[in-house]
Amino acid sequence: MDDVLALRDGAKYQLEQIKDIESGIEYLNKVKGIEVWAKAEKKDAELQNMIAEQKIRTQRILGSLIKEGQRVGDIANKGESNYNSLITEGNKKTLSEIGLTAKQSSNFQQISQIPEESFESFISEKKTSVDEAVSELTTAGILAFAKNKPHVSNNSGENEWYTPEHLITSARTVMGVIDLDPASSKAANNTVQAKKYYDIESNGLVKDWFGNIWINPPYSQPLISMFAKKINDEILNIKQACILTNNATETEWYQTILQNSSAVCFLKTRVKFLDINGKANGAPLQGQTIIYIGNNSKEFNDEFKKYGICMRRIV
Repeated sequence: MDDVLALRDGAKYQLEQIKDIESGIEYLNKVKGIEVWAKAEKKDAELQNMIAEQKIRTQRILGSLIKEGQRVGDIANKGESNYNSLITEGNKKTLSEIGLTAKQSSNFQQISQIPEESFESFISEKKTSVDEAVSELTTAGILAFAKNKPHVSNNSGENEWYTPEHLITSARTVMGVIDLDPASSKAANNTVQAKKYYDIESNGLVKDWFGNIWINPPYSQPLISMFAKKINDEILNIKQACILTNNATETEWYQTILQNSSAVCFLKTRVKFLDINGKANGAPLQGQTIIYIGNNSKEFNDEFKKYGICMRRIV
């Protein structure tokens, strides 16, 4: 019971104490033990949800720690001879040595790669219906979400998601032409038709921006904050811009973009992002907005009001 009270009253604090994989695994095992007890005692759904959420958050932290350990060479990477073996090479630790299986490592890393806002939206949405959340706030549930997440942190490979053509067409109607898409790819530009685009390799964060810009930046941290800052840094070089983002009005990065905005459209439906085959399979948990920068706010309002409520800035 003391462990339950400690978890309930200091959940955030307990997570902040996880500084390495060993302490993370120790805490995860403790939470799992509490979870078994709560189910056996048939505790109320609210308590079970709290425990399940803490377990998922711990797994997410562990996923990040494992990935970082592999990056710096402290932990063997998949494909190396000692990846899941008891034989080590040099100072690298195997998964077995740190108390994990290859499957656990893979699962935890998948959870850690979910963009922060999408992850928080998943947790929040499941918890709104307390009874149903008991069966959905699980490792299997978050992994199913991870495999079908609507927007990933970069624009490359088979996990890429694209903006529907009608939104691009409307942006082009307002701005006349799209000179630059600084967070794009070759496939995405088939629809955007920007005169120039930067992909993950050319890195729009270190390039000069110019003219009329369309951008659907990556939604994960810290990239979204970096792109928000870049928009402000390049404001004197931007003639017009249409920026498609989550409607995270309470975040610092969103407020940063708003500083130079002329109008905003709050989309009445969630954007159904397209997969590599052009199928609308990516419906995010959170709604989206299109932020406009430029002198054509009336034209923006007239064009985008069909998608949702538009508001023009008064200064």
